[in-house]
Amino acid sequence: MSTTNEPWFVTERSEALAGLLLTSRKDVSIRHERKLDTGLDFVVEIETGDPLSMRQFVVQVKGTMSSDPNDWMRSVKQLFRGPGSRIYLPVCVFVVNVRDNKAVYAWVAEPLVVPDGAKLRFHEQGAFHPLDPTAVSGIIDRVNAWYEALPKQLALS
Repeated sequence: MSTTNEPWFVTERSEALAGLLLTSRKDVSIRHERKLDTGLDFVVEIETGDPLSMRQFVVQVKGTMSSDPNDWMRSVKQLFRGPGSRIYLPVCVFVVNVRDNKAVYAWVAEPLVVPDGAKLRFHEQGAFHPLDPTAVSGIIDRVNAWYEALPKQLALS
């Protein structure tokens, strides 16, 4: 998800750092999707031990050389579409500062567990949080819980 005024290495390095954070967990694999030129960067798959399980979520990566959110917020703002979005998987955006190797994340389509199953909350703006291996584990746990709750509303009576 690069912009034309970024040096080429910002995209490469930000995606490498995001991939490193995600694959710090042994149950996670990523598929790099930049070659499709859709703005989609990673499809993340969570291994469950069941070969038919397809627990996936999407990560869009934004690289920056600035720690000032005002510098990069405009370029990620269009990802937050709010209600009515046609996204059907959980989606996160990772913003990676390649100068200091620090990252933040926000949910675009946040997985929620509700009494009758699973829902996605579509945000109109990002609430960014620090991204580290602990945060990645929290993201994976939220996605796993969402997939565990999903059959409640999909099962036929």
